[in-house]
Amino acid sequence: MIPTHGRDRLLAEAVASVLGQDLGTDVRLRGVVVSDDLGSAATQAVVARLHAESDVPVRYLDSSGPQAGTAGASRNAGTVLVQSELVAFLDDDDLWEPDFLRRTVAALVEGDHDFAVAWTHADEPGYRMARIAPGLGAKDVVARNPGFVGSNFVMRTAAFRGLGGFDPVLPVSNDKDLLVRALSAGLTYAVVPELLVTNRVHAQGQLTDKTQRRLDGIRLYARKHDALLTRSDRRYLRGQAADVRRVVGASAPVRWWSTVTVVGHRAVGVLLGEGR
Repeated sequence: MIPTHGRDRLLAEAVASVLGQDLGTDVRLRGVVVSDDLGSAATQAVVARLHAESDVPVRYLDSSGPQAGTAGASRNAGTVLVQSELVAFLDDDDLWEPDFLRRTVAALVEGDHDFAVAWTHADEPGYRMARIAPGLGAKDVVARNPGFVGSNFVMRTAAFRGLGGFDPVLPVSNDKDLLVRALSAGLTYAVVPELLVTNRVHAQGQLTDKTQRRLDGIRLYARKHDALLTRSDRRYLRGQAADVRRVVGASAPVRWWSTVTVVGHRAVGVLLGEGR
């Protein structure tokens, strides 16, 4: 399942990294869904071309409209089409290594877990990416993301739906929010300690990193999970907000808890079938 938002060249490369998976004998790729929250004719044409060139169905979903607005909303819209036992997500500006699906699905199945997570790295030197460890609980991950992002996990579809999917309101930290809720619900996970996902650093992503939308999103996330936060956690999240506010400027609201307005983003996804 891949959410997308006007990045057609990167999207095509992301989809290619899915279609190029070395699945072995135990995993079958059931299909790819591209969820476009812009409803772009150009993006639809890209997906149509990829579908025509592939033996695996590559489906386009127009997820624009009143319910659009965040990556979580875009991902959730796409998962309505999922009919397989497992679901995996890939952002349109990230890439999977060829053995990502084979390794994560094997770890999930062998340990009878609800989801499996691999390690992620950036394509530019100097960017440090957290590497998730086994055995974490909700309180361990509620403030600092331990390395769980929208591109590096595979989850049982029933478990994902039982959680209600991604929070469609959160404009940021929707991946961390899903992890917190999964661990709070008692779901278990496996870790594949290998760098199997590439986060691509690019100008478009950097330009949108420190905005009023992000500032509001940090505050909204903190309000949602206030009961789990320690004093140290709150200091950390306030520090994140202050860092963004320095860029946003003095016009940003000073109050930590504030009313939030949410605006858009998009996502892409992959449907998986567990081999027999």
